[in-house]
Amino acid sequence: MSETWRQRLNRRRLEIGIEEPEYDYIQKYIEFYCSEADRRCKEIDMNKTVDEVINSMKDKKFDKFTKGVIDFIHKKTWL
Repeated sequence: MSETWRQRLNRRRLEIGIEEPEYDYIQKYIEFYCSEADRRCKEIDMNKTVDEVINSMKDKKFDKFTKGVIDFIHKKTWL
């Protein structure tokens, strides 16, 4: 079964180090995070769907990818 970025984030959030208040904030503005994750997935492999790119990532790579997405959006919205 294919897992979306949002679903995998939910499953891996504690391993990534995202506590409840930050996770609630991310969920409130999830469309911004998903858009950035989608954009980055297309940069990785334009011939695959976003879900295929996400599913091809091992947990360590997904965690690093997700931290990058979150950090980018946080910097963008807090500047």
